[in-house]
Amino acid sequence: MKSPETLIPVIDAAGPAEAHVIASLLREEGIEAFVFDTAAQTLQWEAPRIINPYFVHVQRKDAERARAIIRSNREESIDFDWDEISLGEPVDETARKIANEPGLDEPLEPPRSMSGPVFFFVIVPIALALIVLASWAFVRFMMI
Repeated sequence: MKSPETLIPVIDAAGPAEAHVIASLLREEGIEAFVFDTAAQTLQWEAPRIINPYFVHVQRKDAERARAIIRSNREESIDFDWDEISLGEPVDETARKIANEPGLDEPLEPPRSMSGPVFFFVIVPIALALIVLASWAFVRFMMI
């Protein structure tokens, strides 16, 4: 028989922030909720969600209630349509210039990640050089 205290995942969140918000929501409702390894996952460079999704875990006995709370919270949440919200008129000359810049409504391209090239062309050679230097120093001073 499966133990009711065993931790099981109830939802796969979009990221560590969402996972912790959902866990906080469940804790406010009296359900112990846990999110594991988000710090380690955030530091991964290659597809962290594929390798380790952001699961929120609760005890098996609380799983159905937790799913109902999450479902209810999502139904009650408010989504804004920013095209329908008026932000008012610019208040000074600088704001007016920024508001009138062409291409302001076009989506921005995400910045290109440099972590891969930086790692392979900077960090790896430095690490190899330090290993060679340490090996040389060890051999040099052990022979004395």
